[in-house]
Amino acid sequence: MRDLIVCCDGTWNTPEQMDQGVPVPTNVVRLYNSLAERTSTGREQLRYYHPGVGTEGGWVQRLKEGGIGDGLARNIQSAYRWLAGNWQPGDRIFLFGFSRGAYTVRSLAGMLGTCGLADLRGCEEGVLWKRVETVFTQGYRKGRPAADWGKEWVFHEPVPGDRRIPIELVGVWDTVGALGIPDDMALLNVFDDRNQYTFHDTRLGASIRHARHAIALDERRETFEPTLWEDANDGDRVIQLWFPGVHSDVGGGYAETGLSDGALSWMIEQARTLGLEFRPGMLKQIHPDPRGVLHDSATGVFSHLRSRPRSIPDLNGSADSLLHASVIDRREDPPISQAPYRPSRRLDAGQSIELTVWANERWNASELFLEAGVPLELTASGQWLDRKVACGPAGTSDGKFQVAELAHLGGALLGKLEGMFKSLSKNREADFIATRRVEKQPWMCLLGMLLPAPDAQGQAVGKEPELVVIKEGVRWTPSLSGYLYTFANDAWHFYGNNRGSVRLRITRSV
Repeated sequence: MRDLIVCCDGTWNTPEQMDQGVPVPTNVVRLYNSLAERTSTGREQLRYYHPGVGTEGGWVQRLKEGGIGDGLARNIQSAYRWLAGNWQPGDRIFLFGFSRGAYTVRSLAGMLGTCGLADLRGCEEGVLWKRVETVFTQGYRKGRPAADWGKEWVFHEPVPGDRRIPIELVGVWDTVGALGIPDDMALLNVFDDRNQYTFHDTRLGASIRHARHAIALDERRETFEPTLWEDANDGDRVIQLWFPGVHSDVGGGYAETGLSDGALSWMIEQARTLGLEFRPGMLKQIHPDPRGVLHDSATGVFSHLRSRPRSIPDLNGSADSLLHASVIDRREDPPISQAPYRPSRRLDAGQSIELTVWANERWNASELFLEAGVPLELTASGQWLDRKVACGPAGTSDGKFQVAELAHLGGALLGKLEGMFKSLSKNREADFIATRRVEKQPWMCLLGMLLPAPDAQGQAVGKEPELVVIKEGVRWTPSLSGYLYTFANDAWHFYGNNRGSVRLRITRSV
């Protein structure tokens, strides 16, 4: 019996990647490097590594693959090809991945569970790759039975008559993309074929014995929404934990590795309990630090794209089972250079809280966890500026025209065009510059958004954020539980010319 270990990296990630001359490999590379060739009992551990998409060819190909995910299908098929050429009865399969590499191995697991593992021994190279492509396109993507496309083929059968190949562990760091669509850069959305990238499903296949998912608590890029397994309440078979940090603070790729070492150490321990063995000298080089540097991932090109805080669990103690211990440790004893970390509160019956909502902030964190079904009263006052346009929390629809509002009229026209474009193109993510975030509400009115928290089993699948129109005041009973964020209803790219703030008072009913 042997162990076959597949390791797939994230977008633009390679073993040789550098940051100002310093090696900055991801946790995928570091786990791969740490694997022992054999266990203490002599069992062989065969390993396979695939760099992320966007790491080959010229800059045009790199941008195409890295920006819109072109090449993911090839990566999935390459890993399948390696398994098909190496698997023997009794072998165990372990799959690890980060970011789009997490998408790759989760899709690979779905492909194995749906189609089985073709026996490609004796096939010529050209025939071999053609068969792998057929399994992927006809069996996995189109869901056609093998009798339609591989009737005469031979498949590996762990048990006579049963083609399902068991997978010992799928271990991933921060799988991203709504419903599995790896839209990391939101580039060329108009031309994206969502059916090309959507997961077979986000549930855990019956052939997967164990699944582990490390999720970043602090990532704010909207297109990096995490894709959780839907059946997270399946006992110890599925464990999904939230870790402090942004995407690469969890999956690795920064020179400062205190936070990512925590997620790496956890994943290695999960694998060790299942019998994988690692080189002791390598493990001594892993130094988790819950107070490590928490990076800002929304820089460079990402600073110009939309952001949104993640829908995270309650941090007030009711969902500690969903949090890695490092989250609690960092909150209780934060780093001196980045304190505080994730303050959080709830309102008792009859209690009130007053908040400042800044006009130039796209997301004002209330740090307030609201409960579904609990009535609230929200009142707001004050004045803020959209460049030279002054208004209160009700926005500019006060009947008093100001010359500077001509820009709003132009933005409203673009908003109508944006709505028409979304309808015609079926692209709900289309975002025209200078259009309001919420087109149906007045410019600069005070709005709130409640982000759905995962439940006690870690589930938030299918829940959409709840928008509340606050303006000068509203009585509101949230339909879901989660953290509240507030903002002025301005054009996404023009918050820099806003000034001032309004005051928001939130009272929980007795």
